[in-house]
Amino acid sequence: MLRTVGLTGAGLLLAALTALAVPASAQEGAARADVLVRADRVFDGERVIRRGAVAIRGGRVVAVGPQAQVAPQARRVRTYRDATVLPGLVDLHVHGLGCGQVASAVTTVRDLASSLATLPVRLRPRAPRVVAAGPFITAPGGYPAPVFGSSLAHVVRSPEEARAAVRAHVALGAGVIKVGLSTRYPNLSPEQLRGVVGAAHAARIRVTAHVESIAGARAAVAAGVDELAHTPYVDADGEAMREVAAAGLELVATLHVVSGADPRGRARALANARAFVAAGGTLLYGTDFGVPGIPPGVDVEELRLMRQAGLSSLDVLRNATSRAAAVLPVSNAGRLRPGAPADLAVVSGDPTRDLARLGTVPLFLVVRGQVVIDGPRLNGPVGGC
Repeated sequence: MLRTVGLTGAGLLLAALTALAVPASAQEGAARADVLVRADRVFDGERVIRRGAVAIRGGRVVAVGPQAQVAPQARRVRTYRDATVLPGLVDLHVHGLGCGQVASAVTTVRDLASSLATLPVRLRPRAPRVVAAGPFITAPGGYPAPVFGSSLAHVVRSPEEARAAVRAHVALGAGVIKVGLSTRYPNLSPEQLRGVVGAAHAARIRVTAHVESIAGARAAVAAGVDELAHTPYVDADGEAMREVAAAGLELVATLHVVSGADPRGRARALANARAFVAAGGTLLYGTDFGVPGIPPGVDVEELRLMRQAGLSSLDVLRNATSRAAAVLPVSNAGRLRPGAPADLAVVSGDPTRDLARLGTVPLFLVVRGQVVIDGPRLNGPVGGC
């Protein structure tokens, strides 16, 4: 199983040693900044810094820490009271390449169904970063083709074709591979599914599985899939979800959308998510934006359902920023630390106490190093599709 996309071995040791040196190096490297943001709270992706500050230069974070320690010369300085600076949120499950999103605290999205023609993704000015899967790899007649059309399905008929499909997606710039495991349509055989996983892992790409049922979750575990793209909602089985957690798969929650997919799905999905969280599993933020009923920007209802699944508000924030970003092929995303991409938002109040604060229009927003919102002003249009 491909557990991380980033550094391993000696690289992780070097990263750890670098992190230990952050306070000194941050000050030395941040004598000048393009933007300095100060607020009563800075959430860096893991912890809250009281009366903190973040400095940005050249599209990267160059310093983070208490205000007394982060005081570079900056062309633009913004200071906020009763507000929180945090890394941009990562939505791990959207469709339509995030088109229709609004300027919000979401600065990175992962599209889990698009045509091959959309790869590689061309980033839109002032819009969130997009990591895309391209089409599902699926069986003849398999999901999603009967529901959403053949352009979103790459049909394979053998393990060899499954491996070739993965290589084709990777060559075109896919940042993740997606397979469909449905309750209503034909699915990949175990051999085909293992072929997908083997080829993806050889290319250091993760595999996520659309699942609806416990049977789909178990098939994903057996094949070595890295994560589930939904919480199962057709049925509930706490022991099975504990097995998913023990196998090390992450679970992208999408609790809001699966609640609407089946009138009884909400209770089942929450029961499965609770068992998974209680067993130590990582429940990540993803909304299935693009499906009717899911709002653009931050889905506060999804955040609340993650709390109901057993996470603290602080862990919800972690799982929507640094821990969600850890599954992406983007170094240091979802964090505020030296070297990280300059993706950040300032929201009023304290989202560690009230997650609804994340659903408000940011007071200040930086996306991929560009200031998109400054005070009440939207600094030019967000790029369209």
